[in-house]
Amino acid sequence: MGPTPYQYLPLWARVAIERLDAHAELRNEAMLDELLDSYARTYGETVDAQTRDSARHICRRRFMGSYTEPTLDEPVPPGTLRLVRLAREGALSPGDRIVTQRLGECEVACVHTPHSIEVRDPATGRHYLINGLDFGPDSRLVEVHGSHPTR
Repeated sequence: MGPTPYQYLPLWARVAIERLDAHAELRNEAMLDELLDSYARTYGETVDAQTRDSARHICRRRFMGSYTEPTLDEPVPPGTLRLVRLAREGALSPGDRIVTQRLGECEVACVHTPHSIEVRDPATGRHYLINGLDFGPDSRLVEVHGSHPTR
């Protein structure tokens, strides 16, 4: 089941989201959870997992540049790519952040095809081409010289 649309959330969950809308300095996942728990108690309710996940999803979309979530310190399996931050939900584009086991966290410099992306290692400034059908274990990583400028 997908996230519950904003208009179908309980009133106390919508109030928590609107509170974050009014106070940019409070926009983080911990504060959202605190507000949800507090407002739900006021109404004599508890926050269920579906409502919490839906509110988080709405905040990620509504406050793209300012809403922060705790980082996941999970290992990245060899040959895979994990998304860290998308500028636009559902579409990989220049400026997005990804993690690979070999390079660590990188910035997408250019999306050449649905199966080929160019990334920039922020530590070294070098560009690498990652390609493969699904960016799985058989994907290739090649350093690129004379790469596209980061947009």
